[in-house]
Amino acid sequence: MAILDQSFSADNFRQILDYENRKGVYLEGRYFADIGTVTEAIKKCNTELREKKKTATAEEFEIFRKETNDKKEKLKEEKEAKLIEALQKVSDNVVKDKFRIELTRDDTITDKPVYTTADEPENFFALKQLQYNFRKLYKVKQSNRFAILSQVKVLLDNNFPKYVIRTDIQEFYESIPHDKLFQKLNEENLMTFYSKKILTQILNEYKRLSGSDIGLPRGVGVSAYLAELYMRDIDQLIKSLPSVSYYARYVDDIIIIFTPTSTKEPRDYLAKIDEIIETKYLLTRSRTKTQEFDLVETPTGCSLQYLGYHFQFGTSPIRLKLTTNKVNRYKHRIDLIFDSYINYSKINEKKARKLLVKRLKFLTGNTRLLNNKKNILVGVYYSNNLLTDDSDFIGLDRYLAYKIGTIILIEHLKTRLGKFKFQEGFTRKRFSPFTTNELSDILAIWQSE
Repeated sequence: MAILDQSFSADNFRQILDYENRKGVYLEGRYFADIGTVTEAIKKCNTELREKKKTATAEEFEIFRKETNDKKEKLKEEKEAKLIEALQKVSDNVVKDKFRIELTRDDTITDKPVYTTADEPENFFALKQLQYNFRKLYKVKQSNRFAILSQVKVLLDNNFPKYVIRTDIQEFYESIPHDKLFQKLNEENLMTFYSKKILTQILNEYKRLSGSDIGLPRGVGVSAYLAELYMRDIDQLIKSLPSVSYYARYVDDIIIIFTPTSTKEPRDYLAKIDEIIETKYLLTRSRTKTQEFDLVETPTGCSLQYLGYHFQFGTSPIRLKLTTNKVNRYKHRIDLIFDSYINYSKINEKKARKLLVKRLKFLTGNTRLLNNKKNILVGVYYSNNLLTDDSDFIGLDRYLAYKIGTIILIEHLKTRLGKFKFQEGFTRKRFSPFTTNELSDILAIWQSE
C-alpha cells in the first residue's frame, strides 16, 4: 500500500491548482498576477488563430498557425516555469516555523459565527492540502443526500410495523470537544507531525476567538471532515442498537427506523440514543427538532420534514411535498430578484431588465453547472425530483405572478416574465443553458444565504 504524501510541497500544491482549475476556480489570476498575464497571452493567440482563419488563404493560415503555435509553446513554457517558481515560494512560506493561519470571526453572515482566513495563497494551499490529507487518511466524506432520501422514501412507503425517529445534533459544529477529537486522532496516528501542527494551530485560533475549547470553526473546510470523523463511532453505535433496520445521517440531521420483533418490546429508543450522543460523546440532541412516529401497532397519518422534503406517510401511499422552509426560501429568492431589479434599474434599466429575466428563468427552470467535472444538473426539477406532489409550485407561481403584476410596469416585460412558471419548470423539466459569467451574475444576490 502506497504511503500518502502529506507534505505541503510545490508538487502537491500544483495538483491542488490543477484540480481547482478543473472546477472552474482559476487560481493563477487570483494569486499570481504575472502568470495570469501569460494565460491571457495564450488565449489571445487562440483568438488570433480563429480570426485569421476567416480571412487568410489556406497557405497563409498554415504559415500563421505554425508561427502562432510556436509562440504558444514558448508562452506555455514560460507559464510553467513561473508557476513552479511561485508555488515553491508558497511552499517555502508554509513550512516555515513562524507560519500561522489566522482566523477572523464574522457574526453577520449567518445566525452562527463563521470563520474566514485572509485570501492569501499560503492560507489557501495549506488548508486545501490539510483537507486532502484528512480525506485520504480517514476516508471520511459526507453522506449522499439523494441516496438517503430515496431510501427513506421506499422504507416509509410500506405497511410494515416500524418506529421512526428524526432528530439532529444541537449546535453541531459548536459542540465537538477538542480533547476527545484529538484523542481519536492520536489513537489512529495517521497524520504527519506537520499536518497535525497546522490542525492544532487552527483549533487554537478558534479557541482564541470563541473563548472555548469546544467546537469547530464554521467556514473552514477541514471542519466538515473533523465533524464526520467525530460522528463515525456515534453512527456505528446507533446502527448496532437492537431493532435498528435503517440509520442515516446527513451532517447533523439523523433519521432512524426501528422494526421491533415484538409489540411488547420496550420502545425507549430515545433514551438509548441519548446514552450514546449525550452521555458518551458529550453532544446534545435537539429536543425541538426531534420527531417520533410509532407505527408498530396502529397505522396513523404521519408528517415528517427531512432534508428539504415533507413526507406524509402511514395510512396511504407516501406523498412528498416541499417543506415550508423550502417554499419560503423560494419566495425569499423571488423577493431578492425584484429588490435587485428595482435598485439596479435606477442606474441602468436595460441591464437590470436583462438580469431580471435571466434570474427568473434560472429560478423557475433547470440548468447545468459549468466547469464541473460531474456535470451537475440543478434547478426546480433536478433539486426536487423526488416530489410526488407538486402543488406547492402552484402557490409559488401565484406569488411570482403577484410580484410581477405589482412591480413591473412595462407591459411587454410583464408578458415575458409571466411565461416563467415553477410548475412548468418542474413537470416539463424546462432547461436553459447559461455561461459561467451569466451564472456568476445570477447567483450573486444569493451568495449570503
